[in-house]
Amino acid sequence: MEEDQELERKAIEELLKEAKRGKTRAETMGPMGWMKCPLAGTNKRFLINTIKNTLPSHKEQDHEQKEGSKELARSQNQKEASRQKHRTHPYEQGAQARGAARRSPPRKRGSPERSGKRPGKR
Repeated sequence: MEEDQELERKAIEELLKEAKRGKTRAETMGPMGWMKCPLAGTNKRFLINTIKNTLPSHKEQDHEQKEGSKELARSQNQKEASRQKHRTHPYEQGAQARGAARRSPPRKRGSPERSGKRPGKR
């Protein structure tokens, strides 16, 4: 008998909680609060497979980390060597040289004969 009364009390509490949630839903969203979402559900299996395939496996990660550390050390050594060779900005010298080469020669002044009107189009 006590179990039946306990179950009935729990059922009443749940119904009251649900009614309160429904009341707040109706106040905030109105009748649209009870409509289902128009968007399709997520395809969880596709999502999980996609994530698994895009992430590298542990074996590949270990191999890549070992090679990556070797390449990092090589690239740092090369950078230090190039810094010692070139102390100025690499584009400064090239820009100065190109500036002189790209200047157009001064215009030649035409003879006095040509300074008159040009003949019209034919």
